[in-house]
Amino acid sequence: MSFPWLERTPWPTHGGERRTRVAADELASRAGLLYRLGFTQAAATQRLCARVAWEYDPPSKMGPHRRPDALSDQAIAKIVSETFSRRPG
Repeated sequence: MSFPWLERTPWPTHGGERRTRVAADELASRAGLLYRLGFTQAAATQRLCARVAWEYDPPSKMGPHRRPDALSDQAIAKIVSETFSRRPG
């Protein structure tokens, strides 16, 4: 007996890239908020790096819970720098 509701659709091929892009967009949005709240660029970078590190804790070398290179501390510093240079508000 077959159950059509039991069949699953395959994972999207670009799912990881999409999740990373969404996470980077969210970090830029949070950096803008921190700018408007009066945080310094260094404090905002430190806060967002800690947030991403917490989100991917415990770190994994494989699988979906692995921290992408696009969300490394250097990449986050670049996102914050670009956001602060635009002076969002």
